[in-house]
Amino acid sequence: MRGEAQAIRPPWAVAESAFIEACTRCGDCISACAEGIVGTGAGGFPVVSFAGGECTFCGDCRAVCIAGAFLPALEGQRAWGLDVSVSKDCLGEQGVVCRLCEEQCEPRAIRFPRLGGAGVPTIDQDICTGCGACISMCPADAISARPLPATETAA
Repeated sequence: MRGEAQAIRPPWAVAESAFIEACTRCGDCISACAEGIVGTGAGGFPVVSFAGGECTFCGDCRAVCIAGAFLPALEGQRAWGLDVSVSKDCLGEQGVVCRLCEEQCEPRAIRFPRLGGAGVPTIDQDICTGCGACISMCPADAISARPLPATETAA
């Protein structure tokens, strides 16, 4: 699907090509999302937007899907492979002290290289869960996420 290559599917979705084939676009996963971050994207397929909140990894989207568009529940399985990054729009780049992203990051994947004052955050991708809490809280819209290529999510 053109234009949808960078879409973030709900957590635990199967690989993109299999997802497009399996998903019936019924909307059950959208309705099941208590956080309201799963919505309708191009072609009627579900997509995640962290603009209004974060993923709590409740699993309700996966639980309601009867089409096979989600991976089965496995202990320790990552919900998705996302590359979360900070752009030059970060307030720290302008010398403004803001650490909202760090405060919102429950797994503590966001760190500032120096203590006190302004600084630009770094994100430890090995610790980051991709919940999106930092994205929804960033006053400069400087944090974004994109799906990793399928070969990078297999780990």
